[in-house]
Amino acid sequence: MEVHHHPQLHHEKKPWKEYLLEGLMIFLAVMMGFFAESLREHITDKDREKQYVQSLIDDLKDDTARIALYIRVQKQSRDQLDSLISILNDPTNILKHGSDVYYFGRLGPRLQNVAINMRTVDQLKNSGSFRMISNVKVANSIMAYYEKVPLIRQIEGLFAEEFVNYRRIAGNVFEPATFRKLENQNAEVIRATDNPALQKNAPAFLKELALVAVYMNASRKAVLREDEELLKSARELLTTLQKEYHLEDE
Repeated sequence: MEVHHHPQLHHEKKPWKEYLLEGLMIFLAVMMGFFAESLREHITDKDREKQYVQSLIDDLKDDTARIALYIRVQKQSRDQLDSLISILNDPTNILKHGSDVYYFGRLGPRLQNVAINMRTVDQLKNSGSFRMISNVKVANSIMAYYEKVPLIRQIEGLFAEEFVNYRRIAGNVFEPATFRKLENQNAEVIRATDNPALQKNAPAFLKELALVAVYMNASRKAVLREDEELLKSARELLTTLQKEYHLEDE
């Protein structure tokens, strides 16, 4: 049986410089891949950042419109409650101004919470995406705007508690049937054409009603001050976002 011997292959040893070059090429290939991935993520983050900013701009446009309308309505209610307080503080005029007392007593105490669109900022916080707002000035402005909301909610809550007391006392002052007559078919409150009377025991509660109304309007005026600051901040933030990110106002 013939045995075949495989010839031994002798590998020539590479120079150290060739090993160094191969290592350098591998290192460069890895680094280029790393930089390419980082660039891709950076571009993706920038696109998402711009999307978030555009969403914030849309929220702020809603906010500015709603807050401006809210302030106008609440200023009317403030003036109505002030008028009610003035009448209640002069017992000689109360019986002469029954129509005003019922009208202001029904509309003046109304206060709804101001509507703030928290959609995008909550998404940024809950998803941990707030880090994508790379502009420190913008990030600080965003936080400064939304940090105003808790104080407004706190004052609104105080007003709501005072309103509970107002309704309790008003139950001893106003005739429920008269209040019903002041509603038209659209559930809007209208002024009485006559001089409707209060309940027979109303005089014993008028000063207490006036005092609670004073507390309520003080809270409302505090809300209005904060809302006006909020509206100013919303407009400034809207301008900042559009300027820093070169987004046109549509």
